[in-house]
Order: sequence, then C-alpha cells, then structure tokens
Amino acid sequence: ENNIKELVEGYPIEQMVPYIIQKDNLTAAFLVSIAKKESNWGKRVPVLDGEDCFNYWGYRGIRDRMGTGGHTCFDSPQDAVDTVGKRIETLIRKYELTTPEDMIIWKCGSSCAGHSNYGVKKWISDVSLYFDKIIEE
Repeated sequence: ENNIKELVEGYPIEQMVPYIIQKDNLTAAFLVSIAKKESNWGKRVPVLDGEDCFNYWGYRGIRDRMGTGGHTCFDSPQDAVDTVGKRIETLIRKYELTTPEDMIIWKCGSSCAGHSNYGVKKWISDVSLYFDKIIEE
C-alpha cells in the first residue's frame, strides 16, 4: 500500500489508490504498471465533453459513454478500478497471465502480428519496471 502511494503521489491516479489496494497484489501491480505505460498515471487520458473519463489503462469496453479514441468512460475512479480490475483478474485467473510478458495481450489483443517487435518489447519493459517494484514488496 505504501509503495503504491509513494509511486503515484502527485499523479491523477493517486485518487484511485484506496480502490487499487483493495485488489490482490498481482491485480494491483498490473493496475498501477499498465496505467503508467498507457497514460502516465492519468496525465494522458480520454475525455468526454472536456471531462476525465478515469480511463488510465487504454481500456475499450462498450458503454453508453465513450471518450476520445473509442475508449471507455467510467462514472468514477472506483468504477474504473473495479471494471478494469475485474478484466485483469479474469486474465490472471482464467488465462494464467501473471507476468508483463504474458499480459502483452493488453497491448496486442489476440496477436502481436500487427505491432512492431520494438513496440512489443518496449511495452513489456515499461510495464515490468513498475510491476516488479510492486511485486517485490
């Protein structure tokens, strides 16, 4: 908990820490590390009518409210963490994706064929940096 709070201090995702720390350690580590890669912890985000969509993960699930770039808009920070956390938990439990290398599906979908090798390696490396810091605790 303290490790996550220290990492994200001063970033928009800081408001989500109370919900993130309710998740198991693996899910929390993915929530924080993927959000760092995808949005710089909430500094680059989809918006709707000028409002933050609380989508710090590049999540694209169809809802009534969709933000820029076809990204999901969440109703609140808690809604965002609960929804994205549930998806991550499913990927962990059902498909046994427990490392950033495994979780590359978040970037690529079912295949990385349309992505550059550099981009894939960079995503894994960037996510691993913060994932490892959280898991080590």
